[in-house]
Amino acid sequence: MKAGPMVNPCRYLEMSVEMKTLPDCIPCFMRQTLEAARQATNDEFIHEKALRTIAYEISRMDLDRPPPIMGGIIHRTVRELTQNKDPYKNSKDICNRSALELFAEMGDFVSNSTDPLETALKIAIAGNVIDFSISPDADQLDIRSAIDEVLAQPLHTDTVDQFRKAVESSHTILYLGDNAGEIVFDRILIEQLPKDKLTYIVKGHPTINDVTIDDAEAAGITDLVEVIDTGSDIPGIVLEECSGSFRSRFEQSDLIISKGQGNYECLSDMDKDTFFVFKAKCSSVAIHLCCEVGKPILIRSKCGEWLMKGCSRY
Repeated sequence: MKAGPMVNPCRYLEMSVEMKTLPDCIPCFMRQTLEAARQATNDEFIHEKALRTIAYEISRMDLDRPPPIMGGIIHRTVRELTQNKDPYKNSKDICNRSALELFAEMGDFVSNSTDPLETALKIAIAGNVIDFSISPDADQLDIRSAIDEVLAQPLHTDTVDQFRKAVESSHTILYLGDNAGEIVFDRILIEQLPKDKLTYIVKGHPTINDVTIDDAEAAGITDLVEVIDTGSDIPGIVLEECSGSFRSRFEQSDLIISKGQGNYECLSDMDKDTFFVFKAKCSSVAIHLCCEVGKPILIRSKCGEWLMKGCSRY
């Protein structure tokens, strides 16, 4: 897959660290709505009703909020209109099985590498391409090629070293999961981390192809570490929408490992020691980071101070 075009970082020079909904996000919301409705049913009347409902919701949304909030509304609406609690269940299962077929090979690759932790980080990032909010054919991706592409790109050495030291010094770590299939590559990274310190986070209810407890069980995560859910169906961590028990665990944790664009969009301004691990897959996120679409991302936010290496904006 070729990297996307370099976006113009000067478009939003006064942009805060907080990720907001940009005008570019609005047509994407409508695309996601139609794709989700078609995934759930062949009824064209429901497709139209979903589009009209979301068009109305977009007309009154607060653009200062992150995009995953509308993502939650979109997929909740589709589930309600179709009475389909998990429209992406079959596709998620396919992604999990496909990723598991590569698990042993990737594990050997990590074990034989000169820096197993950095290699595991790259593999976890590569898994982030499995995203139905970006590509409706994510279950048909050539995951092996995506891994090779990311492995060929360097991560900033200072940030990898910071990650290593932060993991070693932390007592409690939350690992925020993202998508089905991708969760198998999260397991590759988790194998390199102190499991007694780590809790893996899944969504409280199905939304797009985001991970739930069923995916954690399929990927073998529940056999390695504690797994808890957010109590929410938003495809990102919006703390006020999460359960009280999850918010308490979040606040008490020393370190957050945040996978995926949706979590970055929601937590980019979080006053918490956080490493964001993902691929920049759309122009709005690339604009916010001043990077190319398709770039592997490992960045750190520590107590509101951004420590981003190799990024033109910081």
